[in-house]
Amino acid sequence: ASLDALCRRYGIDNTERTLHGALLDSEILAEVYLELIGGRQPDFILDNQDSEAIALQLNALNAPAKARPTPLNYTPVEAELQAHMAFVETLDNPIWKRL
Repeated sequence: ASLDALCRRYGIDNTERTLHGALLDSEILAEVYLELIGGRQPDFILDNQDSEAIALQLNALNAPAKARPTPLNYTPVEAELQAHMAFVETLDNPIWKRL
């Protein structure tokens, strides 16, 4: 998705964006990111009327990620392993060589 499309989707004002500009684009992208993660402060609750519902909401936000129901079963082929090793050799002091 383009940045313009994301702005339309989330109702973010991008009228100042006439050309690509790194600073303006990064500011707009930050706004998009905030919307993607659920808004500016999804757990910032000002109304204390329903404390049980609030507690459930906060527990859901802090819950650990669920395990994948079926693990991915992927074994790289020999050509992929060789390509990876060739790539690692091009890196300057990669962590993989120190382990």
